[in-house]
Amino acid sequence: MSIRASLLSFMLRRTMKKTIAAAEDMTSLKEEMARAAGLGPKLPDDANVEPVTVGDVPCEWVGADSEYAMLYLHGGGYVFGGLDSHRDLAWRLSVAAGMRVLVVDYRLAPEHPFPAALEDATACYRWLVDQGYTGDRLAIAGDSAGGGLAVATMMNARGLGMPMPHSAVLLSPWVDLSLSGDSIKLNAEADAMLPASGLQKFADAYLGDRDPRAPFASPLFGDLSGVPPMLIIVGSTEVLLSDSKRLADKVREAGGEAQLDVWPKMPHVFPVFAGRVPEGKQAIEKIGSFLKQRVTASAAD
Repeated sequence: MSIRASLLSFMLRRTMKKTIAAAEDMTSLKEEMARAAGLGPKLPDDANVEPVTVGDVPCEWVGADSEYAMLYLHGGGYVFGGLDSHRDLAWRLSVAAGMRVLVVDYRLAPEHPFPAALEDATACYRWLVDQGYTGDRLAIAGDSAGGGLAVATMMNARGLGMPMPHSAVLLSPWVDLSLSGDSIKLNAEADAMLPASGLQKFADAYLGDRDPRAPFASPLFGDLSGVPPMLIIVGSTEVLLSDSKRLADKVREAGGEAQLDVWPKMPHVFPVFAGRVPEGKQAIEKIGSFLKQRVTASAAD
């Protein structure tokens, strides 16, 4: 781990993890995280950002116009996060992959509990298909809760008869809201960003009294047959490490392809810090290469 990554991990341990653990209610946490999102890096002057509304769902197109598109679903435990928090990451992904990225500002809990986020994500996926982005021209990606939502969206789209994207990229995906993975406890101290208590708060806010193992809330327990090849990137010290490992195993058991990259001592969703740490940039480059390879492979099929 680089010196800059070590310093970032230390800073996160003192800020975000503490903020999440200490939050008394979702309103104050949303406000705190919104302030932090506004401090993100400024995009280059020539970066293309275009607001668009899909039905009632606010979104942003990020990146140059392209015949290829990526649907991006942000993280934030289903209770915070949005366009501001993920604009820089979306721009970097667009440049690396040569795709236009549609970032979805889906409804958040607890005001809008499950399945509101899934409904919004599915509506935006359908809209992209209707715009002409057929499966060989479409990827899906997401981080943390957005990573789990991306998998659930593919499952839902498959059930509704929509084409599958050619690939999926998942950054530290949260796919088990029952918190049954062994890394929840094993990495509790090592994780620089996420406390297990915070994950439980998020799950409660999103699910209410619903079963935390419901497949469209926790896709780890769903039918993963027919999903496209996926790249899963996660840090070795994350509490959600076992979510990534078990997801990769289940996809393979269902006959699919899953490339699991575990990065030593990297914090949760570290590619979002690509402007600050070299490992983040390296991960973005790897994602770009993966997506370009998938475009080529899909075109050849």
